[in-house]
Amino acid sequence: MVCSKIVCLFDSFNQMMTFFYSDAIMSYAMITEKAEIDIMSRPPSIRKNDHLLNLRSAFHAYLCAANVQTFGAFFCFCYYWIDNGVPFYSFMFTYENFGVIPHTSYDMDQLNEMVNVSQSIYYSSICIFQFFNFFATRTRYKSILQHNPIWGKSRNLYVFGTIIISTGIQLIFTEIPWFNQVFGTAPIPAKYVMPTLGFGMLWLIIDELRKLYIRKYPRSIAAKIAW
Repeated sequence: MVCSKIVCLFDSFNQMMTFFYSDAIMSYAMITEKAEIDIMSRPPSIRKNDHLLNLRSAFHAYLCAANVQTFGAFFCFCYYWIDNGVPFYSFMFTYENFGVIPHTSYDMDQLNEMVNVSQSIYYSSICIFQFFNFFATRTRYKSILQHNPIWGKSRNLYVFGTIIISTGIQLIFTEIPWFNQVFGTAPIPAKYVMPTLGFGMLWLIIDELRKLYIRKYPRSIAAKIAW
């Protein structure tokens, strides 16, 4: 992060643990997914060339999905501060002058509490976006309508169970006073994470259009660089 009090989301250990619980739960749902296509219709794998992680999957995950996810989380983060009367350059790039230069109408105790709220908003936004990213990455080529989790051969109701559990973890970390004290979190007003729903739907639509283009033009450059 970029200001003195807003150093990171919790400390490094707490950040790792909270995201681990949320991501691990969603990963369990992913491994229960049905195959997108019949394995016998795929060409034989080449051990030297075929890897679980390659440049194409890294490009998709880190340069595409992660950028939209991070931008959405920072948008919610900044939305909270600006909506509470703290201008952008009063909390960004101020470093050790945070809360002092430029001056804000809040004292340091209030600002520290606001830091906890804004960090919790960032954390919750990241977790909520992961729900949309999960549905986007269930398939490499097929649309979510062709490979939906509710009915048919691709049915996977574990998805909705893991979403409920992950949401519950978010609520535990942000709403229970003991966890607030230990992890430096705080209860968050729902309106500050609502923009995440828009960013999540935007990413899902973008990925659906990408898959549609690849299905229609399987020899295109987009298809060759697809993960």
